[in-house]
Amino acid sequence: MELAQKMTRSAHEMSTTLPLPQRVALLTRLLYTMRAEVMVTEKKQWAQELFTVAQQLPQQTPADVETRNTALATAAARLSVYDADRALELLDGLPAVPGPRGMETDARTMAARLVFAEYLHHHPGGSAILMEHARRWSLEGSYPYAASAAILARLRGDEEASELFFRQVLSIYTLGDEGLYGTGEFAGLLQQAVSMEAILADTAEEAGRAISAQLGRHATGERVLTEAQEAMVLSTLNKLRVSAPKAYEQLRRTSPVLTGLRAPQVVPTPPPALDAELETAFHGLGETIHLHRGPQATQAAVASAIRLVNSRYSKGVCVECAAPDVQSAALVSLAAYAMPTSIAGQLNAIADPYWRAYFLAIAAQQVGQPTRVADPAARKLPEKEESEPE
Repeated sequence: MELAQKMTRSAHEMSTTLPLPQRVALLTRLLYTMRAEVMVTEKKQWAQELFTVAQQLPQQTPADVETRNTALATAAARLSVYDADRALELLDGLPAVPGPRGMETDARTMAARLVFAEYLHHHPGGSAILMEHARRWSLEGSYPYAASAAILARLRGDEEASELFFRQVLSIYTLGDEGLYGTGEFAGLLQQAVSMEAILADTAEEAGRAISAQLGRHATGERVLTEAQEAMVLSTLNKLRVSAPKAYEQLRRTSPVLTGLRAPQVVPTPPPALDAELETAFHGLGETIHLHRGPQATQAAVASAIRLVNSRYSKGVCVECAAPDVQSAALVSLAAYAMPTSIAGQLNAIADPYWRAYFLAIAAQQVGQPTRVADPAARKLPEKEESEPE
């Protein structure tokens, strides 16, 4: 385990000199390297580091915004595992989302889904604090409707309290002029409230009518919806149909064009073709391990595998990728399984700094597993194993 932690720290040191997008991708990978309870101090620091650097990512295209929001949400969510109070503070400090309220994804509301749940795990009586945070956020951006399901679940045993809480959220939604994203989030909260039987049927229908009104305002008329926005509307309509059937039927009669939207036919994407050289190298290394061909043969097979991976990524096979292909990742992981004590040195053969650091993190994940090959401390002598009672 100490070796795996040393490898993970080395990968983090490499991240500090990488370009911003690669640094964000590597930090994200490091936060999920080994179990959550391992390297708590470092991971808490790295989560805050990721939160800081992710705010510097560009926001020029919808894809840029999605990447940035996902990174911020990941950082806050992972930090909340270790320090939920600090995660809330970071979310408080995010600037308001530019543009129409609630029309696109929002990093704060994305992160809040997990942060709220973790906060209540650490502070079972903290619902009121979360409600206050949510109220403040709604003054400058979207209310975290989906995250509020965690609060509703805590109040589930008290029918009066859960009804009161939902009505407070409904009031914020009705007065807030939420866009398509915020409306979809609220529809999700309504669906969960109905499934938990946390609110009255009349309240559910009232909420359904409020959703219908917002959909009519933002998704009808001459407005041209993007493909992503159409998907939001379809998802919201499905939730509305299940949670507030009367409101849905009324919307179907008054806005047939809206309820007549259909999801585009999805053409299945064929899986990527396997690389024959990587496949051969993987099976060859696996056979060497299985047949116990000795350290020299294993070392040669590992070195050959690493050279193959380096050749693949030196040629720019995946210039825009944030993570390696499955075959390369599996081959490096198997190499780490075969030679845990020397894999870090072997990976120096990978020329690109980003991929060297990323594969080092993958190797650390394997070395950190409590197996007899990857964790020398877990090994037992064969003679002792045979003499041990079952």
